[in-house]
Amino acid sequence: MGTIFKEINTSSFIGNVGPKAERVWKEVDEEDDIMAGKEKHERACALIKPLKLLQADLPGDGDTKQLPIFVNDDVRIELQYCRGAKGANGHRPAGFYETQIQVQSSRVTKTNEGDFPLDEGDVLVLPPSVSHENSGTGSATRLIVYTRAPMQIGHTYPVKESVIPNKQSILLKPKTVLDKIDEGAASGGKHFELVENADIMIETTHRSDAQKIYHRGFGQDEIAFQLTGQRATRTSQGDYMLDTADFLLIPPGTSHRNIGDMATIRVILYTRNSVRLADEYVERVKRVGL
Repeated sequence: MGTIFKEINTSSFIGNVGPKAERVWKEVDEEDDIMAGKEKHERACALIKPLKLLQADLPGDGDTKQLPIFVNDDVRIELQYCRGAKGANGHRPAGFYETQIQVQSSRVTKTNEGDFPLDEGDVLVLPPSVSHENSGTGSATRLIVYTRAPMQIGHTYPVKESVIPNKQSILLKPKTVLDKIDEGAASGGKHFELVENADIMIETTHRSDAQKIYHRGFGQDEIAFQLTGQRATRTSQGDYMLDTADFLLIPPGTSHRNIGDMATIRVILYTRNSVRLADEYVERVKRVGL
């Protein structure tokens, strides 16, 4: 017998908009049930490292490059890399909301509602009616999420009001509320939701140790995005090491937990409907040859 862990199983999409997912606790043997890889899965995990693709120079590339990674009919998850002073964003589909999460460096989003500085980990939600461009010095990376439905502040975010009074946009600065969050009793780390709608829930985890429990979700895709540092995820499909700006798709029925002892921040995106790799990402991989 190996090391025994608690595992929480969620039966469906775990967002707060719509029916609540049932949670069932089980016990798993890490060596026999997880690392031995005996289970068969309908879909494979996918580790995606798009930042090098965006940093590679190709004919026709401008100072701002943006690449869709995972998509479905209601959600588009993209990575943006800007190396110039100004960056125009022309990727937003008509009528979609845009959620920006600052990954590396600082940047200012200039909008018709005002200018909003974004530091590492900050979140800005822009409705379709709000036009924008970004500016700053030096290169910067952003996680961009487009959604057909409006976004709202997450259920467990400790400040329920947007920090932009009387505006349609939402600005969150998660690092400033960490003192209001307790370490998770079951899983460890500081773990809370950011924004959500009926199709996607986005949360964050600040941790410096290994996760103490396993999670297995059903009826949802889970995408881990490494915001800072380097951290591994152990799954029933194998171990995956994520560097900053990497994505890991964890399909339904895959047991997983974060391992490692580096202080890191992750963003986790749960989608109600399955996502697929974007055609533009696949084509870029072929062009660059990575």
